[in-house]
Amino acid sequence: MNDKIQKWDEVNGAASQDEKMVAFLESATDSYAILQLRWGDDTRDEQFASYSRLQKMGKEPDIDHYEVVYASSLPAYTNQTQMLDGLYEKFNIDHPSDFHGHSLSVSDIVALKVNGVVSSHYVDSFGFRNLPEFIKPENYLKAAEMAMEDDYGMLDGIINNGAKDERKSVLEQLREKTVEPPAACPVRRDEREME
Repeated sequence: MNDKIQKWDEVNGAASQDEKMVAFLESATDSYAILQLRWGDDTRDEQFASYSRLQKMGKEPDIDHYEVVYASSLPAYTNQTQMLDGLYEKFNIDHPSDFHGHSLSVSDIVALKVNGVVSSHYVDSFGFRNLPEFIKPENYLKAAEMAMEDDYGMLDGIINNGAKDERKSVLEQLREKTVEPPAACPVRRDEREME
């Protein structure tokens, strides 16, 4: 099993949404994630809404309203539409045992990562609608890292990459340096004084 999908298995259930999204985005193999709207007052009118209904309300799907409910390796496929339809059927008829969301429905999103490229597909009334602006991995990873990094001086795309106690602050580094007083400069006498 892929290390990154194992990472998903480790964070599934108890981890934050940022950690779940990072596990999906960092997967070294082709993978998919099922995202469903969080329940709440701010998402009530978006629940089970077709894409055209969202647009009539002046809205677009917002990643901050969604949570990752499942992720797994993506099987090889030749036709994306058939593959998405297969996932729709799987998450309606034959749920995986570790899937804890509701059956895949209108307003859910299937995110795909194929050859390192992430795409998002809104489950619409009929078929899927591609959402090219839904997930921007570089921005989402940066936000996730900022939320989880224990040292803001290490925002480098790798979360908590080094023990905090191994890194010294600039102030500590300056205190450790021994500073020698400047050597006394010879006093120059003004030429007029010499006369």
